[in-house]
Amino acid sequence: MTKNSTVEIYHSNHLGDYKITIYKPAQKMPVNGWPIIYLLDGDSVFTQAVSTVKRQTHQAIIVSIDYPTKSRRELDYLPNPPELTLEVLSNGKINMPQAYGGADNFLAFVQNELKPDLAQRFHINHNKQMVFGHSLGGIWVLHTLFTKPTAFNYYLASSPSIWFSGRYILQEAELFINKSQQDALTNPIGLSISVGEFEQSLTGKESFSSDHERQLRLQHLKNRRMVDNTKDLEMLLSKADIEKLNLNFQIYPKQTHQTVANEVLNDSITYFLRSVD
Repeated sequence: MTKNSTVEIYHSNHLGDYKITIYKPAQKMPVNGWPIIYLLDGDSVFTQAVSTVKRQTHQAIIVSIDYPTKSRRELDYLPNPPELTLEVLSNGKINMPQAYGGADNFLAFVQNELKPDLAQRFHINHNKQMVFGHSLGGIWVLHTLFTKPTAFNYYLASSPSIWFSGRYILQEAELFINKSQQDALTNPIGLSISVGEFEQSLTGKESFSSDHERQLRLQHLKNRRMVDNTKDLEMLLSKADIEKLNLNFQIYPKQTHQTVANEVLNDSITYFLRSVD
């Protein structure tokens, strides 16, 4: 276990058990309280996040959210479209999620159960709260921003699965834009959207058993449009020119869906903590 960290099983009264790993810096607490970083699928990036925080002048509490046994990430992270559009895979099969639509319930757990408990245990700077999600977690980050924008101060959507249900998240983005234009956000909010260069193509280093298998994989990547979809979302939000929404978009060179998350997290934590008072 990483030094200065604890692991606990947190029971939600409504959703079941979560594995929560918390890192608390050994340094003196900042005058305005600790900045806090929430990590979805936290087991996969917690060590990297702690390593990055330790290298910064300013420190932060890190809260990793994961599962003690079987993952419920599809249910927790995916929103609930009025009508689900199923994905047709490159082999002709239907990609049917085992569960979906619990994004609002998961947000309620974070907001109404986890956050109040952490606030009792630590002096938190409520103006310095960052959330990171990759892939399906990236969709949850976007959904939360578009529906409850004041839940966090800095939203980090790494390789978000915008393809889900016929790009339903773009509909939520449109609603967010309209509401934001009518009711300006009262405080600045940061959004970082990122994707790897090779998330829509092959790197040339992959190994396949046949050319057919290679073509299926390439078609799958093209169908999901991971790079183009993030570009479309960035263009939509940029054109809206929403006051107090600080938008950053980056394509990470030579990175795939599997490799990009740690690169994104390192850069974003560094940026986030530079702004700490």
